[in-house]
Amino acid sequence: MAHNHEFKTEVELKKVILFISLIFIAEIIGGVLSNSLALLSDAAHVFSDLFALTLSWTALKISEKPASTSRTFGFHRMEIFAALINGVLLLLISLFIFREAYYRILSPPHVKTSQMLIVATLGLLVNIWVVIRLKRHTSDLNVKSAFLHALGDAIASVGVITGGVIILFTGYFIADPLISVFIGIIILVGSLRLIKEASHILLEGTPRHIDIEQVTVAISSIEGVKNIHDLHVWSICSHINAASAHVIVEDKKVSEIEEMSKKIKDKMEDFNIKHTTIEFECGEDGEPCQLTH
Repeated sequence: MAHNHEFKTEVELKKVILFISLIFIAEIIGGVLSNSLALLSDAAHVFSDLFALTLSWTALKISEKPASTSRTFGFHRMEIFAALINGVLLLLISLFIFREAYYRILSPPHVKTSQMLIVATLGLLVNIWVVIRLKRHTSDLNVKSAFLHALGDAIASVGVITGGVIILFTGYFIADPLISVFIGIIILVGSLRLIKEASHILLEGTPRHIDIEQVTVAISSIEGVKNIHDLHVWSICSHINAASAHVIVEDKKVSEIEEMSKKIKDKMEDFNIKHTTIEFECGEDGEPCQLTH
Protein backbone atom coordinates (compact mmCIF):
# COMPACT_ATOMS: atom_id res chain seq x y z
CA MET A 1 0.00 0.00 0.00
CA ALA A 2 2.85 2.40 0.90
CA HIS A 3 4.53 1.71 -2.45
CA ASN A 4 1.24 2.31 -4.27
CA HIS A 5 0.78 5.61 -2.41
CA GLU A 6 4.29 6.74 -3.39
CA PHE A 7 3.64 5.76 -7.02
CA LYS A 8 0.43 7.82 -7.13
CA THR A 9 2.25 10.76 -5.51
CA GLU A 10 5.02 10.51 -8.12
CA VAL A 11 2.51 10.49 -10.99
CA GLU A 12 0.74 13.55 -9.55
CA LEU A 13 4.04 15.38 -9.21
CA LYS A 14 4.93 14.73 -12.85
CA LYS A 15 1.62 16.16 -14.04
CA VAL A 16 1.91 19.19 -11.79
CA ILE A 17 5.53 19.87 -12.82
CA LEU A 18 4.47 20.01 -16.48
CA PHE A 19 1.67 22.53 -15.86
CA ILE A 20 3.73 24.68 -13.48
CA SER A 21 6.53 24.83 -16.08
CA LEU A 22 4.09 26.22 -18.66
CA ILE A 23 2.80 28.84 -16.22
CA PHE A 24 6.33 29.88 -15.25
CA ILE A 25 7.23 30.50 -18.91
CA ALA A 26 3.96 32.37 -19.51
CA GLU A 27 4.42 34.63 -16.46
CA ILE A 28 8.02 35.47 -17.31
CA ILE A 29 7.03 36.46 -20.84
CA GLY A 30 3.91 38.26 -19.60
CA GLY A 31 5.82 40.07 -16.84
CA VAL A 32 8.45 41.36 -19.27
CA LEU A 33 5.91 42.42 -21.92
CA SER A 34 3.60 44.13 -19.41
CA ASN A 35 6.47 45.56 -17.28
CA SER A 36 4.71 44.24 -14.15
CA LEU A 37 6.87 43.54 -11.09
CA ALA A 38 3.88 41.88 -9.44
CA LEU A 39 3.62 39.41 -12.31
CA LEU A 40 7.38 38.82 -12.31
CA SER A 41 7.22 38.31 -8.52
CA ASP A 42 4.48 35.77 -9.07
CA ALA A 43 6.72 34.14 -11.69
CA ALA A 44 9.48 33.96 -9.07
CA HIS A 45 7.03 32.25 -6.74
CA VAL A 46 6.03 29.89 -9.54
CA PHE A 47 9.72 29.13 -10.11
CA SER A 48 10.04 28.24 -6.43
CA ASP A 49 7.00 25.97 -6.87
CA LEU A 50 8.67 24.32 -9.84
CA PHE A 51 11.93 23.95 -7.92
CA ALA A 52 10.06 22.49 -4.92
CA LEU A 53 8.14 20.03 -7.05
CA THR A 54 11.27 18.91 -8.89
CA LEU A 55 13.04 18.40 -5.56
CA SER A 56 9.99 16.53 -4.26
CA TRP A 57 9.99 14.20 -7.22
CA THR A 58 13.77 13.68 -6.98
CA ALA A 59 13.53 13.01 -3.23
CA LEU A 60 10.78 10.44 -3.80
CA LYS A 61 12.90 8.61 -6.36
CA ILE A 62 15.98 8.63 -4.13
CA SER A 63 14.02 7.54 -1.04
CA GLU A 64 12.99 4.40 -2.94
CA LYS A 65 16.57 3.17 -2.73
CA PRO A 66 16.89 0.33 -0.21
CA ALA A 67 18.64 0.75 3.14
CA SER A 68 22.28 -0.25 3.33
CA THR A 69 24.88 -0.92 6.02
CA SER A 70 26.03 2.70 5.77
CA ARG A 71 22.47 4.15 5.65
CA THR A 72 20.35 1.85 7.76
CA PHE A 73 17.24 4.02 7.48
CA GLY A 74 17.65 4.38 3.71
CA PHE A 75 17.37 7.77 1.99
CA HIS A 76 14.10 9.02 3.50
CA ARG A 77 15.72 12.20 4.82
CA MET A 78 16.31 13.41 1.27
CA GLU A 79 12.82 14.91 1.43
CA ILE A 80 13.82 16.98 4.47
CA PHE A 81 16.97 18.28 2.80
CA ALA A 82 14.90 19.16 -0.27
CA ALA A 83 12.39 21.05 1.88
CA LEU A 84 15.21 22.96 3.64
CA ILE A 85 16.89 23.94 0.36
CA ASN A 86 13.57 25.11 -0.98
CA GLY A 87 12.91 27.18 2.15
CA VAL A 88 16.26 28.97 1.85
CA LEU A 89 15.64 29.64 -1.86
CA LEU A 90 12.25 31.18 -1.07
CA LEU A 91 13.83 33.42 1.57
CA LEU A 92 16.34 34.80 -0.96
CA ILE A 93 13.60 35.34 -3.56
CA SER A 94 11.47 37.33 -1.10
CA LEU A 95 14.41 39.64 -0.25
CA PHE A 96 15.01 40.26 -3.96
CA ILE A 97 11.34 41.15 -4.49
CA PHE A 98 11.41 43.64 -1.58
CA ARG A 99 14.49 45.31 -3.07
CA GLU A 100 12.91 45.70 -6.51
CA ALA A 101 9.59 46.86 -5.05
CA TYR A 102 11.36 49.61 -3.08
CA TYR A 103 12.77 51.20 -6.23
CA ARG A 104 9.43 50.90 -8.08
CA ILE A 105 7.50 52.50 -5.23
CA LEU A 106 9.85 55.49 -5.45
CA SER A 107 9.24 55.73 -9.20
CA PRO A 108 6.26 53.64 -10.42
CA PRO A 109 6.73 52.60 -14.08
CA HIS A 110 3.94 52.21 -16.65
CA VAL A 111 2.31 48.75 -16.61
CA LYS A 112 0.30 47.15 -19.45
CA THR A 113 -2.67 45.82 -17.51
CA SER A 114 -4.34 43.72 -20.23
CA GLN A 115 -1.38 41.32 -20.61
CA MET A 116 -0.91 41.35 -16.84
CA LEU A 117 -4.54 40.33 -16.16
CA ILE A 118 -4.68 37.59 -18.81
CA VAL A 119 -1.53 35.83 -17.60
CA ALA A 120 -2.38 36.25 -13.90
CA THR A 121 -5.86 34.75 -14.44
CA LEU A 122 -4.35 31.80 -16.29
CA GLY A 123 -1.86 31.34 -13.44
CA LEU A 124 -4.63 31.40 -10.86
CA LEU A 125 -6.60 28.68 -12.66
CA VAL A 126 -3.58 26.39 -12.95
CA ASN A 127 -2.58 26.91 -9.32
CA ILE A 128 -6.10 26.07 -8.15
CA TRP A 129 -5.81 22.83 -10.13
CA VAL A 130 -2.38 22.11 -8.59
CA VAL A 131 -3.68 22.72 -5.05
CA ILE A 132 -6.55 20.27 -5.61
CA ARG A 133 -4.22 17.60 -7.04
CA LEU A 134 -1.62 17.86 -4.25
CA LYS A 135 -3.97 18.24 -1.27
CA ARG A 136 -4.49 14.48 -0.93
CA HIS A 137 -0.73 13.90 -0.56
CA THR A 138 0.12 16.48 2.14
CA SER A 139 1.06 13.86 4.78
CA ASP A 140 4.51 13.95 3.11
CA LEU A 141 6.41 17.06 4.27
CA ASN A 142 8.10 17.56 0.95
CA VAL A 143 4.86 17.34 -1.03
CA LYS A 144 3.22 19.48 1.65
CA SER A 145 5.85 22.16 1.00
CA ALA A 146 5.00 22.09 -2.72
CA PHE A 147 1.28 22.23 -1.85
CA LEU A 148 1.85 25.29 0.35
CA HIS A 149 3.80 26.98 -2.44
CA ALA A 150 0.96 26.38 -4.88
CA LEU A 151 -1.60 27.63 -2.35
CA GLY A 152 0.46 30.75 -1.70
CA ASP A 153 0.91 31.27 -5.42
CA ALA A 154 -2.85 31.03 -5.98
CA ILE A 155 -3.29 33.77 -3.37
CA ALA A 156 -0.50 35.75 -5.04
CA SER A 157 -2.27 35.42 -8.40
CA VAL A 158 -5.40 36.87 -6.81
CA GLY A 159 -3.22 39.75 -5.61
CA VAL A 160 -1.82 40.34 -9.10
CA ILE A 161 -5.33 40.32 -10.58
CA THR A 162 -6.48 42.77 -7.91
CA GLY A 163 -3.55 45.06 -8.69
CA GLY A 164 -4.29 44.87 -12.39
CA VAL A 165 -7.94 45.81 -11.84
CA ILE A 166 -6.93 48.77 -9.63
CA ILE A 167 -4.49 50.04 -12.28
CA LEU A 168 -7.06 49.51 -15.04
CA PHE A 169 -9.74 51.62 -13.34
CA THR A 170 -7.61 54.19 -11.48
CA GLY A 171 -4.29 54.43 -13.31
CA TYR A 172 -2.41 54.10 -10.02
CA PHE A 173 0.68 52.20 -11.21
CA ILE A 174 2.06 52.14 -7.66
CA ALA A 175 -0.41 49.28 -7.03
CA ASP A 176 1.94 46.96 -8.96
CA PRO A 177 4.97 47.18 -6.60
CA LEU A 178 2.66 47.23 -3.57
CA ILE A 179 1.13 43.93 -4.71
CA SER A 180 4.63 42.55 -5.23
CA VAL A 181 5.44 43.40 -1.58
CA PHE A 182 2.32 41.46 -0.58
CA ILE A 183 3.54 38.48 -2.61
CA GLY A 184 7.01 38.83 -1.07
CA ILE A 185 5.52 38.65 2.42
CA ILE A 186 3.65 35.44 1.50
CA ILE A 187 6.89 33.93 0.20
CA LEU A 188 8.85 35.08 3.27
CA VAL A 189 6.38 33.63 5.79
CA GLY A 190 6.23 30.33 3.91
CA SER A 191 10.02 30.09 3.70
CA LEU A 192 10.55 30.70 7.42
CA ARG A 193 7.90 28.12 8.31
CA LEU A 194 9.47 25.56 5.99
CA ILE A 195 13.00 26.19 7.27
CA LYS A 196 11.79 25.89 10.86
CA GLU A 197 9.96 22.60 10.26
CA ALA A 198 12.79 21.00 8.26
CA SER A 199 15.40 22.14 10.81
CA HIS A 200 13.33 20.68 13.65
CA ILE A 201 13.46 17.25 12.01
CA LEU A 202 17.17 17.50 11.11
CA LEU A 203 17.92 18.44 14.74
CA GLU A 204 15.95 15.30 15.77
CA GLY A 205 13.36 17.27 17.69
CA THR A 206 10.31 15.50 19.07
CA PRO A 207 7.55 15.33 16.41
CA ARG A 208 5.14 18.17 17.07
CA HIS A 209 2.09 15.90 17.28
CA ILE A 210 3.68 13.72 19.98
CA ASP A 211 3.62 14.58 23.71
CA ILE A 212 6.51 12.84 25.51
CA GLU A 213 4.58 12.88 28.79
CA GLN A 214 1.68 11.04 27.17
CA VAL A 215 4.03 8.44 25.71
CA THR A 216 5.59 7.93 29.16
CA VAL A 217 2.18 7.51 30.77
CA ALA A 218 1.11 5.03 28.09
CA ILE A 219 4.19 2.84 28.57
CA SER A 220 4.01 3.09 32.38
CA SER A 221 0.42 1.82 32.27
CA ILE A 222 1.58 -1.57 30.99
CA GLU A 223 1.56 -4.22 33.70
CA GLY A 224 5.06 -5.02 34.92
CA VAL A 225 6.63 -1.68 33.97
CA LYS A 226 8.09 -0.03 37.08
CA ASN A 227 9.64 3.06 35.47
CA ILE A 228 10.91 4.49 32.18
CA HIS A 229 13.83 6.80 31.42
CA ASP A 230 16.00 8.00 28.52
CA LEU A 231 12.93 8.15 26.29
CA HIS A 232 13.73 9.70 22.92
CA VAL A 233 11.32 10.26 20.02
CA TRP A 234 12.39 11.73 16.69
CA SER A 235 11.47 11.76 12.99
CA ILE A 236 13.39 10.07 10.19
CA CYS A 237 11.25 12.02 7.72
CA SER A 238 7.78 13.54 7.76
CA HIS A 239 5.96 10.19 7.88
CA ILE A 240 8.40 7.90 9.74
CA ASN A 241 8.92 8.35 13.50
CA ALA A 242 11.31 6.41 15.73
CA ALA A 243 11.82 6.02 19.48
CA SER A 244 14.17 4.46 22.00
CA ALA A 245 13.75 4.01 25.75
CA HIS A 246 15.07 2.26 28.85
CA VAL A 247 12.27 0.44 30.67
CA ILE A 248 12.70 -0.76 34.25
CA VAL A 249 10.91 -4.01 35.10
CA GLU A 250 11.17 -6.88 37.54
CA ASP A 251 13.17 -9.95 36.55
CA LYS A 252 11.12 -11.75 33.97
CA LYS A 253 11.19 -14.87 31.86
CA VAL A 254 12.27 -14.40 28.24
CA SER A 255 8.72 -15.08 27.04
CA GLU A 256 7.34 -12.44 29.41
CA ILE A 257 9.84 -9.82 28.26
CA GLU A 258 8.97 -10.55 24.63
CA GLU A 259 5.27 -10.11 25.40
CA MET A 260 5.94 -6.84 27.26
CA SER A 261 8.06 -5.60 24.37
CA LYS A 262 5.19 -6.30 21.97
CA LYS A 263 2.76 -4.39 24.20
CA ILE A 264 5.09 -1.38 24.37
CA LYS A 265 5.53 -1.33 20.60
CA ASP A 266 1.76 -1.57 20.15
CA LYS A 267 1.38 1.47 22.42
CA MET A 268 3.97 3.30 20.35
CA GLU A 269 1.99 2.52 17.19
CA ASP A 270 -0.89 4.50 18.72
CA PHE A 271 1.39 7.56 18.51
CA ASN A 272 2.38 6.73 14.90
CA ILE A 273 5.86 5.61 16.00
CA LYS A 274 6.91 2.80 13.66
CA HIS A 275 10.45 2.04 14.85
CA THR A 276 10.92 1.41 18.58
CA THR A 277 14.02 0.16 20.40
CA ILE A 278 13.58 -0.90 24.03
CA GLU A 279 16.30 -1.76 26.54
CA PHE A 280 14.94 -3.54 29.61
CA GLU A 281 16.54 -2.97 33.02
CA CYS A 282 15.89 -4.48 36.44
CA GLY A 283 16.24 -2.19 39.45
CA GLU A 284 16.66 1.58 39.65
CA ASP A 285 20.45 1.31 39.21
CA GLY A 286 20.07 0.27 35.59
CA GLU A 287 21.23 -3.34 35.96
CA PRO A 288 20.40 -5.51 32.93
CA CYS A 289 17.71 -8.11 33.61
CA GLN A 290 18.79 -11.65 34.43
CA LEU A 291 16.36 -13.38 32.11
CA THR A 292 15.16 -16.87 32.97
CA HIS A 293 13.53 -19.42 30.66
